Amino acid sequence: MMSKKEAGSPIYMRFFDIGAIMQATRRPGGGMDMDHRLNKTERLIKIWILLLNSPFRFTTKNLAEKFGVNVKTIYRDLDTLDVELRVPIQKQGTKWGIDEGYFLPPIRFSVPEALTIFLASRLMLSYSHRYDPNTDSTFMKLNSVVPPMLRDEIQKTLDWMEGLPRNDNYLRTMAKLAEAWVSQHQVKISYRSLPAEEATERIIEPYFIEPVATGHASYVMAYCHRTDSIRTFKMERIDAIELMPESYAIPSSFDANAYLGSSWGIVVDGEIKTIRLRFTPELARIMEETLWHPSQVLEKEADGSVIITLEVADTVELYSWILGWGEKVEVLEPEELRQDIIDTAKAMLDVYL
Repeated sequence: MMSKKEAGSPIYMRFFDIGAIMQATRRPGGGMDMDHRLNKTERLIKIWILLLNSPFRFTTKNLAEKFGVNVKTIYRDLDTLDVELRVPIQKQGTKWGIDEGYFLPPIRFSVPEALTIFLASRLMLSYSHRYDPNTDSTFMKLNSVVPPMLRDEIQKTLDWMEGLPRNDNYLRTMAKLAEAWVSQHQVKISYRSLPAEEATERIIEPYFIEPVATGHASYVMAYCHRTDSIRTFKMERIDAIELMPESYAIPSSFDANAYLGSSWGIVVDGEIKTIRLRFTPELARIMEETLWHPSQVLEKEADGSVIITLEVADTVELYSWILGWGEKVEVLEPEELRQDIIDTAKAMLDVYL
């Protein structure tokens, strides 16, 4: 059992991507034997740290002599770090180094803080259902510093995650958008909106990236040059992306929390309305123990039912959420929303009769 002292002690996080390196040294068919893969993994980590701590002091010949391999192997290692692991390898003359601004400083986490990271990553996995090497490497780092019980659960998650499908286009899109957002550089995207049959090209300036559990997707809020407005783009609909040299500045007036404040999910279009819903007594406890939206106000009725009042935009996401409760919810107002639900219920009945 973990002692009280251990439970409150800080955890030291290391920031080289062991999980990502292990993935990069793994051949698609599993042909690389374990000893060889571990040797290469160890060498990649050492090269990574060496070039970070002593930038532009070593040539490929120096590195080859230091690690007991030939120069061609070092070139392959540098290519793996640069292309597959996206480490910003740089060259000055004949010597190599890593951009010192690439790495975050060491951070100390308490056990509850480490658990929060674990749960947040689990939540991301539960809505994406995809393998993500960034989540993999995050878990690998946590796994090296947390208590045994949590370590076992992290390892189970790592094993399970290995079997999830992988979407390389989505991973590239996420990486490029993150780079553009942090560095504040425009990106050119090829985007296919829901009703469109063909993608259109747009230049956008990312303002914020937001995952949405209800839609099992991630979105980028960005200024769109094509429409001259702030728009929301679903990452899964971006077919191609290119980082542009032009920089931009996010307006100081933009606050993602305020921007999304009146939305039920990610859609912010539409007039803010007062929505009143009555839920049957068997759902009363669920409604009372869950904060569905910051604006919600609950009223307990004498018969055990609950009325929820919301101040939100009347969007398709709210509409779908209401329909999901079936006959256990009644729309009290506004009248137009109530009528829409009635019409949908009648149409559904026609399908089954």
